[in-house]
Amino acid sequence: MRQNIVKYADQIGFTGSLFCLIHCILTSGIIVISSAVSHSGEHHHDHAHTLDVWGVLDITMILISGVAVFFATKKTKSDLLRNGMWLFYTVYAFSMMVKYVGYEPLWLAIVSYGASIGLIVSHLINLKQTHTKQSEVCTC
Repeated sequence: MRQNIVKYADQIGFTGSLFCLIHCILTSGIIVISSAVSHSGEHHHDHAHTLDVWGVLDITMILISGVAVFFATKKTKSDLLRNGMWLFYTVYAFSMMVKYVGYEPLWLAIVSYGASIGLIVSHLINLKQTHTKQSEVCTC
């Protein structure tokens, strides 16, 4: 099982980060649209993050992303990529968790989206680099 996690860490991380980004964009869009419709003209955003189904999904995605980053960085030889993945993950996890204390400015959502995109790109680069290195070594 551990070998499969190591082998597919980048695919898991990429997929998890992509799903998280899609989830965040869609729910933000739904919240903005429903808020605009219900308050017609008022600038009001009343969406509290709680540990309901969506909250558990957020925390699950943070944990899955952490495991994926842990195993993906074990495969990479690039310190820049390794440090970048951990930086993106740390920013992503922090920006997601800080919502649950009631602090959610727009700039933090943008930072969260940026970190998620950074994770996606980092996993793709790592996947390409490790796949290229493996195929160069393979004499099949």
